[in-house]
Amino acid sequence: MAKLEGVKTLDMVNGEITKVAYGVATYERVEGAAQDGDLLLMRRSGLDTTEGAFYYTHSTAGRYANIIDDKDEPHDWSREHYDLFRKVAASTNPSVEERVTKAEGEIESLKSDVASLKGEAEYKRIAKSEARAGDYVKFDDPPSYLTDKEYYEIKEFDDGDPVIIDDASDEYDTYTDKFEVYRKVSAASVEAEPKPERLKVGDYAKVVEDQSTSNDDPIGYEAAVGDYAEVLIEDKTRIPFKVRLITGQNTGDTAWAREFALVRATDEEVAEAKRVAAEAVERKKWAEIGREVGEYKVGDIFRSPGGNLFEITRIDDSCAFPIIFTNLQGVDDGYKRDAAITLVTPVEVRFDR
Repeated sequence: MAKLEGVKTLDMVNGEITKVAYGVATYERVEGAAQDGDLLLMRRSGLDTTEGAFYYTHSTAGRYANIIDDKDEPHDWSREHYDLFRKVAASTNPSVEERVTKAEGEIESLKSDVASLKGEAEYKRIAKSEARAGDYVKFDDPPSYLTDKEYYEIKEFDDGDPVIIDDASDEYDTYTDKFEVYRKVSAASVEAEPKPERLKVGDYAKVVEDQSTSNDDPIGYEAAVGDYAEVLIEDKTRIPFKVRLITGQNTGDTAWAREFALVRATDEEVAEAKRVAAEAVERKKWAEIGREVGEYKVGDIFRSPGGNLFEITRIDDSCAFPIIFTNLQGVDDGYKRDAAITLVTPVEVRFDR
């Protein structure tokens, strides 16, 4: 079965699909590893699949989901390449597990209230789908290199699964474990410094780590520390951000970045980055015709600030207005070199010459 036809979008949040219908079933977007029968929404085209198309999961192996591509060939895909949708149960009655989970959540809420009254730091249980770097996981009967009921901070995500530092100071991927997710809330949180908001699509960021400053593969080789970039894609994979560079040596290129490689750019930094980017574009346009920026020649056609087209008849830097043309009244007129005029047709490519 190649890409699925007839998948209908039922709900979207911030431009991202969160619920679809296929056949008589409804599917909702979920995090974590794929299961048999899930639908995959491909983030990019490749290996005979189509960006934005849905595919049926025939089987899974560890972190990989097996689908049939557009040429009816099987392919395994890892989690960072797709968004995952799972069938919603037909019954609206909560299951025993759901009722137990709800009760456990109420108990944790009571514990948090007690901690607040005592002025202690508290951990509030949250849904796994809400987890982000800086939250905590707590295990039930974990391996020997983890402590039972201990809180471990989430450093990042790998294929949607939290990655922590275990008791041996090594990175540990939680994808095979049973755990709960918590968020730390101080009793004096109203006075605490707010945690930086996670970057989202459309935000601008500054690159603070690159391949030369970190051995943890922070961002693609296209980027360098000090570059500015716009966020194009944000998800919960190990490398969650796809960005487009707006400054730097590789302006215009895209790169995938881990969370620690980027910090939110201030409004002032964004404005300056856009100004630098615009200047780079302008230099490139003039360089393509073999000139410096603002290097006008006799015979060029330009657009005036008022929107009229004129031909440069003479350039004389001994004049106060050295770029000389004949105005609409048939009289010689001129502009300064820094005037807001726009080159329309260089003399070298005029067909009437």
